[in-house]
Amino acid sequence: MRRGLVAVVLVLACGSKLPPEAARAEARKIWDDRCTNCHGPFGHGDGPGAKLLPVRPRNLADQHWQGEATDDRIRQVILEGGQVVGLDSNMAANPDLRTKPEVVDALVEIVRGLR
Repeated sequence: MRRGLVAVVLVLACGSKLPPEAARAEARKIWDDRCTNCHGPFGHGDGPGAKLLPVRPRNLADQHWQGEATDDRIRQVILEGGQVVGLDSNMAANPDLRTKPEVVDALVEIVRGLR
């Protein structure tokens, strides 16, 4: 019992980090559950919810945008939402991901994979 408690304390003290495959799986689920409704499964901004928005969601597959957007900017938009960074307010923030940087990184990988 004491060893188990020590292990839990060490994990909490050092911070827990998801293994890459677990982070990617969680990111894929978040993409499917939160992002595709507006951005569409291929990131073209043509998801079923896009029709209801006053501003069409970004086409994440656009080569020009992909070349100009930095990974840090993509992370910021994912975490803080559109309005905070001068984009449309309908791009929701995801503050629950602040403690999961590896999941955010995996979401950036998904966005980059849409090229």
